Amino acid sequence: MDKKTITVTIFNEQYNLTSGLPKEDTDAIAAMVDEKMQQLAEKTHVVKTERVAVWAALDFAGELYKLHREYAKLLAAAKE
Repeated sequence: MDKKTITVTIFNEQYNLTSGLPKEDTDAIAAMVDEKMQQLAEKTHVVKTERVAVWAALDFAGELYKLHREYAKLLAAAKE
């Protein structure tokens, strides 16, 4: 898979990302991150990019953790 550099805007800043994903997927992921950061900034009234980024990362990590646990349960149930 060829990697391409794609420019995305997250939290009002542009980033050049190099990815092997299709542009549509990269744009969708960047949009999710931007939306999460915008929501957190609005909710908490914090505008420091670093703090909002850490909170967004923790939210995404929590969601991923829950999905891993659910997946493990499904795998265990499928083996029974």
